[in-house]
Amino acid sequence: MTVWDLVAVIVTVCVIVTMTILLLLLMRLISVLRELRSAADRLADQALPAVDDLRETVDHADIELKRLQGVVETVEEVSKHLRSAGRTAGRAASVPFIKTKAVIAGAKSGLGRIKYGRSNKQR
Repeated sequence: MTVWDLVAVIVTVCVIVTMTILLLLLMRLISVLRELRSAADRLADQALPAVDDLRETVDHADIELKRLQGVVETVEEVSKHLRSAGRTAGRAASVPFIKTKAVIAGAKSGLGRIKYGRSNKQR
């Protein structure tokens, strides 16, 4: 056997060992990829119904928010009308109250003059 034959045998053995190791690594990689695919399928099976439920919940929340917005707008209008009615009632009540108070003050003054005989000039 010559040196070149020995080199050929060593190279061949090294190539066979390397190819065996690469083949084992490839088989392990395929196994990991299958597990990953299985996990992705399980995740999809669990996540898609959850997303559908979430979408349904968001739709219901949107409907409730629209109804609540209508209620808030109605309450704002009622509040505005009550403020306006309060101002009107205040004005309507204050004018007769002031007039009544003036009449009472005038009557007291007049009764005082009659009772004590005083006039504005004597004060």
